[in-house]
Amino acid sequence: MRENMVTVINLMLAVRARSLVFYHKDTNCFDRYPISKIEMENISADARIPYKDLNNFRLPSYEEIDHEDIMRFYVKEFVDDKVIRKQLFDILKRNDFIDPFLDKLRESNLYDDFVDACGDIYYQIFKEWADKNQLDFTKE
Repeated sequence: MRENMVTVINLMLAVRARSLVFYHKDTNCFDRYPISKIEMENISADARIPYKDLNNFRLPSYEEIDHEDIMRFYVKEFVDDKVIRKQLFDILKRNDFIDPFLDKLRESNLYDDFVDACGDIYYQIFKEWADKNQLDFTKE
């Protein structure tokens, strides 16, 4: 179960501002392109993606996930070292904070703690998205 949760967390952390992630049901893959490679071969380059696409599903957006709020929660509730805590809060003041924040967690040996503490939040966002789109990822 932990391996699946880490995979989901990594996937959710890949969602960035102005960079959407899509799930392609036909290939069972996640990527940054709105159309799967299989479909790309079969449609013209100027074709638009239908509003209700039964094969391509956009993951929650950067704004919908609110990484900053989740990361602030983690620092506030779980980081005891005042120096590291200040450094992490300073990183969260930046426009582009996700990679530096995660790098600092890894450097401070706190990444696994972050996954343990906040994994359920990311997993719940993913599960709600999957349920809303009637996708079942529980099957192997």
